[in-house]
Amino acid sequence: MRNLAICGALVVALVGNAAAQGDSSRIIGSPDGPGGLITGYIPTDDPMVIAGGGFNSRVLYLNNCKGETTATGAPGCRLTRGAVNNSSTNTTSIASGNLAAYTGSDATWNQIVACVRETYAPYGVIITTTDPGSAPHFEAMAAGLASNLGLPAQVGGVSPGACGIINNAITFSFLNSAPSNVSQACWIIAQESAHAFGLAHEMLGADPMTYIPNPPSKRFQNQSACIGTQGCCQPAQECQCGPTMQNSHQKLLDIFGPSTPTPPSIVIETPTNNATVSPSFVVRATVTDEQGVENVELLVDDAPFASLTTPPYAFNAPASLAAGPHTVTVRANDTQGSQGTASVTVILGDPCTNDDACEAQGAGLVCVDGRCVPGETTPGGLGTPCTSAADCVSGLCATKDGENRCVESCDLAADSCPDAFACLSNGAGGGLCWPDGGAGCLGCATGGGADPMLPIGAGAILGAIMVRRRRRSSRGA
Repeated sequence: MRNLAICGALVVALVGNAAAQGDSSRIIGSPDGPGGLITGYIPTDDPMVIAGGGFNSRVLYLNNCKGETTATGAPGCRLTRGAVNNSSTNTTSIASGNLAAYTGSDATWNQIVACVRETYAPYGVIITTTDPGSAPHFEAMAAGLASNLGLPAQVGGVSPGACGIINNAITFSFLNSAPSNVSQACWIIAQESAHAFGLAHEMLGADPMTYIPNPPSKRFQNQSACIGTQGCCQPAQECQCGPTMQNSHQKLLDIFGPSTPTPPSIVIETPTNNATVSPSFVVRATVTDEQGVENVELLVDDAPFASLTTPPYAFNAPASLAAGPHTVTVRANDTQGSQGTASVTVILGDPCTNDDACEAQGAGLVCVDGRCVPGETTPGGLGTPCTSAADCVSGLCATKDGENRCVESCDLAADSCPDAFACLSNGAGGGLCWPDGGAGCLGCATGGGADPMLPIGAGAILGAIMVRRRRRSSRGA
């Protein structure tokens, strides 16, 4: 077996102490590793292996396979085995098969992604969950079970192995055996992806390149450690690439260099600069960042008012602002700690009386109870379809006659909703603007009591939650 095929080879992570099941003929290793982990590797003869550098992309795509379809039509990734690894075509030197989609929740997946981003934050590696398509990239498939690819049932992760960088490599972290274990998932993804960069295993518990179980939270360490999984150069094939020691932090710096974070890009869509606005005016922004947006804040005259962690990034300005000029700032932080800001100047005037007054403040705004809010032409605006409160700028998603729509609170007595909308009872003493007018009660049961199904996911007592999204995690309000 050639040194190139063996060096830097992957380890196969095994959760628990049971011996590996299934066809293990392609995995070289031992079941008596630290913590009961089987250690081993699957060598590759991929001609794209580059010794001493030569990467063709800085992008590491985290793929939970929820957006793809297997040969059976089920959610998952369809893989073809080939001599040349190609992440763009799902071709891998490991195995053919159908890898089932990750079964954990979206919230847990987001935590795993954040952990991997933090692990690679010091280096010039771009972590993304958006498929780069045909562009060169490394890919970490984090889904399914090892048995999906014909590997021993308790294998936790696998990667092609070589004495260098395997461009366009696909690595595998089989998360469905413990889909809610964020620390373990992050550890396996970091280790397997780093194998594709040419990193070996090492005997340092705080580093993800180890199989020592504690501490459970691991980061690449700026410390030299001996290579191996059961001791220094144990098993012997771990050191066949030449070095017997490894500093994983320095090696990643040598390959990719330090990170050069760029601040989030922010575009304030509403209000426009120098606009005359009505009380409680809407501030709406588009925020993008290649490393992911951590949170977005609204500041008025440099005072923090509210914060959001998920789009749409839309806020209502404080109702207590005095008439006259104000500076409105949107401040965003990405997952790497970079911060960006954008500001506009506005003049607070009288309450709006019609939709025309709102159009002057920004496109797509309509007038409700003297305040301008996003209308039907804006995603998440008044009257747009929704499945949960998170879909709506207002944070309110209501249902009537089997139809779900984003709504805005309104004064029942004034009935001051836009044209083609009516203010219907919310069942708790207030009102909600509902499209197409009509009669009825959005929050009332047949017997006249509160309907616990409305608004969707929020409960019936709307007065306590009507600004849940706009003022979530508010500061200094």
